[in-house]
Amino acid sequence: MPRPLIPDRRGRILAAARQLILDKGWPDTTVADLAARAGIGKGAVYLEFAGKAAILAAVLNRDMRELTAQVHRSVLSAPGLVDLPAVYRFAVAATLANPLMSALYLGDAAVLGEHVRGAGDERYLDRFRWLGDYVGQLQRAGVIDPAVSTESIVRVLGVFTLGLLHAPGVFGAMSAQELQEAVGLFADLVGRGLASDLPADPAAARAAQLSLLARLDDQLGRLEEPA
Repeated sequence: MPRPLIPDRRGRILAAARQLILDKGWPDTTVADLAARAGIGKGAVYLEFAGKAAILAAVLNRDMRELTAQVHRSVLSAPGLVDLPAVYRFAVAATLANPLMSALYLGDAAVLGEHVRGAGDERYLDRFRWLGDYVGQLQRAGVIDPAVSTESIVRVLGVFTLGLLHAPGVFGAMSAQELQEAVGLFADLVGRGLASDLPADPAAARAAQLSLLARLDDQLGRLEEPA
């Protein structure tokens, strides 16, 4: 007689993994630990995921989606013009409020192990294409100087974003205050250096940001689907 299916087995595994990461760190977490915390057999874990790396990627993907949703809420609730410096500040605040995203960007190897030294993949290629569309919309909305090459702006923003992900592997872990200060300084430099003399359209700028966030959320949602 076949064994009954476990409701939302994948979700239970990811919830257990997230809690174990926070309780004891990913390096010290085993698949047996995950199975026990989720209340399933060890073999059932492998019916959903190829191994620990796939589980961690799925957990971080879910938290990234929640971070994106938090930035989305901040953009919607913010009064007036939402420019690039504001978006960076929303993002760093949401990052530091999420313990897993915070560990990723601060380089906390005790929480995430070697993953903090190798974050990043081909998904960023799509994200940078969307970022180009977003920057172009901000230029047309009078928020960013249209005389500056869109491609150059995206390259600078991309280098900074990827640099944040890989910096812990080179410079070591940083504190939450150091991350906030670094992102805040970069946001100020970008805001001043790319400021436009044209009248800004706050509604168009907000719509551009929400469109970018929707694209990211859609990508993250598709990544959550079982292979």
